[in-house]
Amino acid sequence: MSQSIDIYLTYCAMKAHFSKGDYDFVKFNGKTKVSRESFWKRKDRVWFVMLGRKYNSSLIESVEDYLLANFLVETKGYIGNFNDQNYFDWMDRVSRLETLFKNEATKLFEDRSLDVLNVPDNSHPKLLKEYLGKRVSLETMVILDGIFDYSSKWDKKMNDDVMWPDVKKLIENYKKFLTYEIDSCKMVVINLTTME
Repeated sequence: MSQSIDIYLTYCAMKAHFSKGDYDFVKFNGKTKVSRESFWKRKDRVWFVMLGRKYNSSLIESVEDYLLANFLVETKGYIGNFNDQNYFDWMDRVSRLETLFKNEATKLFEDRSLDVLNVPDNSHPKLLKEYLGKRVSLETMVILDGIFDYSSKWDKKMNDDVMWPDVKKLIENYKKFLTYEIDSCKMVVINLTTME
């Protein structure tokens, strides 16, 4: 049962990271003030027990990765909605991250310009539309923000937008976890946007 409680504590820390607050899972190494005893008061503790069994059976390699993958999809963090498919999809994306980014960037920059990042009046930028339409992954959004810091520019132009703040929060939260080679990603963009 100790492992289930450890999973619960990791879940609480991850939920704090992905909520509206400013808790940083990476900075605090997943530690919070949540007590081990609070586990016994939860009605949903059976989910943490089941997750512990999956982890013990090697169905999932890392509980932290499993939780991360599910928080990216289930941003409200209801553990009952977490599922293996979210984890497997995330594992697939990060295992081929460089290829995924190159393929998505190729489509985004097919006209060889950076217009996809511009915010037209009374509309969303093309990049955001592509993400909301599920044609661009969150990983590509994070990488492009790492290269261009477009999110701070979008904040100024879309300060009254309904959807952007939630997307930006998700990007900011995910940045702490996603590792990628920024120089090679920059080269992909340079090669796609430089005129021949």
